[in-house]
Amino acid sequence: MEAWASKMRPLSASEVLKLLPRRAPALFIDDILELSETRIVSKYTWKDEDCNGHFPGNPVVPGIKLIEMAAQTGLVSQAIRMLDAADCTLTRVEMGSFKKMVQPGDTVVCTARPAAPGGSPDAELTAEVAVRFLGGPQDGETAFTGVISGRWMPRDTEERT
Repeated sequence: MEAWASKMRPLSASEVLKLLPRRAPALFIDDILELSETRIVSKYTWKDEDCNGHFPGNPVVPGIKLIEMAAQTGLVSQAIRMLDAADCTLTRVEMGSFKKMVQPGDTVVCTARPAAPGGSPDAELTAEVAVRFLGGPQDGETAFTGVISGRWMPRDTEERT
């Protein structure tokens, strides 16, 4: 965790959000509510188009999109805050657990905290993540938890290993 702090340069939440290498329909962060050396909290309201074709008539947010939101929050955003010349790609999800279904119209917050690198030999950045409902009848309830790991990749070259 101290390694994160030693590489950070001051960026605001809005600057980090602008630098995320994702755009709709692959961006699953509407806002960054908190950004510090030890924690990042993002928010997203799921839309109908996020669930197209996934259980027609009773749409559910695909689990992989919840994992992508967690990766954007815990890995990519922290990588940008640390060094805006690099990005971080997801390499592993450990102890991932889906607790509740998320549907269009649900707003969730993702909280990520730096963690010791997990079992992945390439992991250079690891975060404990939790996605919880914000508002509505499930307010505060957990939708997903896990530990995600990633690896730095250069942003200024086309060769990405």
